[in-house]
Amino acid sequence: MKKNRRNQRGRILQVIIALLLIVLAGIIVIRLMDTEEQETFLSETHTSGTNGIAANQSPAPTPTPKPKQGTVIVSVMEEATGLPVVGAEVSLTSLGAVEAQEKIVTGADGTAKSGLLNYGDSYVISLTGAASAYSLDGNEIPVTIEAPTQKAEMSLSLKEHVKEISRAEDGTVTISKVYMDIPVIMQKPELPNGCEITSLTAVLNYYGYTADKLDMADNYLPKEGWTRKDGKLYGANPDKAYAGDPRLQPGGFFSFAPPIIAAAESYIADNGGSHTATDMTGSTREEIVEKLMQGIPVVAWTTLDLSAPKIGYSWRFHDTGELFNAPINLHVVVLNGYDADSGTLHVMNPLVGQVTYSADAFFKSYELMGSHALIVEP
Repeated sequence: MKKNRRNQRGRILQVIIALLLIVLAGIIVIRLMDTEEQETFLSETHTSGTNGIAANQSPAPTPTPKPKQGTVIVSVMEEATGLPVVGAEVSLTSLGAVEAQEKIVTGADGTAKSGLLNYGDSYVISLTGAASAYSLDGNEIPVTIEAPTQKAEMSLSLKEHVKEISRAEDGTVTISKVYMDIPVIMQKPELPNGCEITSLTAVLNYYGYTADKLDMADNYLPKEGWTRKDGKLYGANPDKAYAGDPRLQPGGFFSFAPPIIAAAESYIADNGGSHTATDMTGSTREEIVEKLMQGIPVVAWTTLDLSAPKIGYSWRFHDTGELFNAPINLHVVVLNGYDADSGTLHVMNPLVGQVTYSADAFFKSYELMGSHALIVEP
């Protein structure tokens, strides 16, 4: 009986030992498998070069911090009145750049707001556009973005020749009165028939030259004298030269625009100027008024008293023999201002000085005389 019990305990012990061996073997196998997986993982990681991320995976993106940004609100006011300027173009140009990065336009309250700009960036704010009544000279402000909203104030003044403007309900402006301070130069007594060259001299001096009417008449004005052949009088084609001599009475008649333009061009070239003379013959009333609105005086052909031309003399051209019937009441003046409300022109008349004429009466005479005109402009 005792022997059987010992045998039974022995078998139980063997079973326990066997079970322990099986468990131990399983543990060893599991650990070996874990070691192989780790080695494989480390090998793949080393091969992929992605710092611990498998080769077939992309690294998670690093979020980029959003830069701080702000805006600029620009106010543009009229210097004399403090009223808002509507429709002014404001340019923002990066410091050192040539082209504007952004252009904004003022609204009814005279303000314009930029887009978002990065903190620390520097710009030059400049006025690059406005109604034609305003001068844009010298309007620049430097600014560096350093707040969510920054304000800049700018002002515009009227151009020197603009004397009055009218303002519509929406704030837009139009020029209603202009005046250019043309020096008054009288043609007499030295140039009894020199209204054309005297008018040109006044315009040149308005632009800063120091022209002298006698120097202009003697040395710059193309002239042709008179001759008689077979009882016929021959003289200049007034589109090519002055007929006679403006110093003489009688003996001087007139020229149209081209000889006066030639005199202007020669004088400007001799004095190192950059202005240009342009023939405006054939221009309409509206075109001439537009030049005045731009601050450009106009030399225009009319008659002594704004009446109709009176034909009372004639001669044949030297070069072609063509018969030319000449008006005896032709006169040349400088238009140097216009008032739209009263319908009047300001005129420097080299026979009487500074005067005003009805625009209707003047342009009627101008058209009857053939619409001859010229300008000198920068």
